Amino acid sequence: MIFLVLIVYAVLILYEFIPLYKQKQWPEFAANAVLGVLSLTVAILLSVEVKIPSPSKPISNVITSVFGK
Repeated sequence: MIFLVLIVYAVLILYEFIPLYKQKQWPEFAANAVLGVLSLTVAILLSVEVKIPSPSKPISNVITSVFGK
């Protein structure tokens, strides 16, 4: 399963990252690279069946602390 995830991300790199790098669009490249690495990490963890906790409770706590109830 990890092999399939890596193939999908290799295709993503070919179609998304390389053109941004060649066109020297550095902010877009950096944003895509950060999001790509984060999503690749989550995809690999899910493919090896690691239990990832839901972020809904911390997000709810942040929103409640910012805006109140």
